[in-house]
This record gives sequence, structure tokens and C-alpha cells, in this order.
Amino acid sequence: MSALAPDPIDRIDAGEWPTESERRYADAQSRLADHHGVATESLLVESASAGRIHVLAAGNPDGDPVILLHGLGTTAATWLPLFPALADEFRLYAPDRPGRGLSAAPSYGGRDLRAFMTTYLRDVLDALEVARPHVVGNSLGGGQAFLLAIDHDRVDRLCLVGGPAGVSTDIPLPFRLMTIRGLNRVLYWLMGRGDSVENARERMARFNVVDDSAISEEFYEVQGYGTELPGRTRSLRSLQTAQSSFGRLHSTFDMRREIVRIDRPTSFVWGSEDSFFEPDVGRPVASRMADAEFHELDAHGHTPWLEPGDEVERLVREFLSG
Repeated sequence: MSALAPDPIDRIDAGEWPTESERRYADAQSRLADHHGVATESLLVESASAGRIHVLAAGNPDGDPVILLHGLGTTAATWLPLFPALADEFRLYAPDRPGRGLSAAPSYGGRDLRAFMTTYLRDVLDALEVARPHVVGNSLGGGQAFLLAIDHDRVDRLCLVGGPAGVSTDIPLPFRLMTIRGLNRVLYWLMGRGDSVENARERMARFNVVDDSAISEEFYEVQGYGTELPGRTRSLRSLQTAQSSFGRLHSTFDMRREIVRIDRPTSFVWGSEDSFFEPDVGRPVASRMADAEFHELDAHGHTPWLEPGDEVERLVREFLSG
């Protein structure tokens, strides 16, 4: 049990995971944290709705809490390159969404999708004894961040890094195809052939970043090994099938009228080359919010903190510091 974590949270070391694939992933995650010079710990929260939730924790135990929510196909470890810019001032918690990383891998089929995407987060926040953290979200995690603010008022400052879900129903064709039941099974099989680490490298260059020169080999190993964890691809397919039908997004993901009513301080940090949504999709939403700022970064992609340079780190830190 960690001295930093109150009940009912458990702490687990990399070598203590029950399966070989989980230990391999956890070890790669530890190497990535070491690469970025940040001390982390793995916390486990048991959620009534989703089962085991793994939370990657780091930073100042006395600092303001920050919850970081990752995107559709990534994991909590995707945030590790951003951790060093925030860890001295904030207490950082990055949960693996159910079906990703070291969290349990339930099916999303037959669920109230809007409720399910925030219920486990409320369980995590309650376990951490955090009422209203700062929330940083990327892509689908950005949509979850909006829902925490809209449905539960569990957000202090809200930072969207990369195009967030909820601002548009027009998704790129490759991701429309991934929502079609049966076809997505074939597509995942095709994408899963070959070396998992090389596949992760290719995906990042195609969908996430403009310049991959700052991404470490340890990062690709974490992303690659994550696809080999049992049940994760099946869970991800179920989510993609639930969130859209033949490319038509579930109503949960059209939050534009609700987002503009959020009155919490909000910052959008958006790459000019975002592969999901152009900045012009988000700018009108931000302009209608009570307290929002919008930053467009030239030659940055969908996960802009992974690009070379420190502009994203500076913007996020300054905003969270108020």
C-alpha cells in the first residue's frame, strides 16, 4: 500500500503484474518514465462499473491534482513526455481508460456510453479523494473531460491538448471505417500483422505527429506492447462500434451546444496539422465559451506535446498555474 495513496487504492510494482504481457508492458512503461527522468507509481482502483483501473501517478504529492485523459488508441503512458514539465508543481494522475493499458478490458457494447465514460473516472476521483481537479484531455480524453465538467461539475481548470472529441461529428474516413462492425475486425487484424513496435511507429507518424524526431524508442515500445495485451483490441473494437454506426457518430459526441455553457477556465492547445479536426473546427466553440483561450501551434499534430520543442509544455503549465 502506498503512503501517498489513501484507501481504497493499491500500489503495484512492474514485476508484480499477474501475466507476462502485463509485466512486459509495465516494464516498458517504467523505462519510458526513466527516460524522461520522472518517478512514477502504479495505483489500482476498483471501479464498480469497469473493474480494475490502473492510474499512473507522479509529481508533487502536495501539489494541485491534475487528471490527464488519453485518446482513443493510446494509453496513460502517452502523457509521460509531458510529466517533467508539470511534476514539480502538480500531483499528476493519468488513468488508463477501460480497455487500454493496464486497466481491465470490458466490452463497451450494450452500455450507456455517455455514463460509462465518466462513471469509472468518478470512482477514481473519489478513491483519490479529489473533488475537482484540473483536467487535461486529448482526443477522446478531451470528450471525457467535457463530460466531467458538463455532467458532474468535477473540473477546476480544463485544458484540451489536441483536437477533442465532442466538437464535431465529421471524423476522418479511416476512423469511420473502424466503426463498422466486422470490417473493423479485419482492419485490426491487418494493422496487427508484423512487429508491434514498428506498427506503433507507423501509426504515430501517420495520425499523431508531424515530426517524430523527439519520440523515443521507449515510447514506441510502450505503445507496441500495449496492443499485445489480451482483450485490449477486442475492447477497443467494441468502443468504436458503440460510438458510431457506419461513420455516423453517437449523439454523445456532439457536445457543441453543451460545451459552450462550460464556465470553468478553459484552454485549447491545437496543432495546425491535427489529423482529426482542423483548428477552425474548435475555434468557434472556444469563442462562445465564458472563459476560454485558443492556441494554434504551427506544424503540430494531434498529440502536440510529442512534437519537438517546449511550446506545449509552457502553455499547459502556465494555464494550469492560473
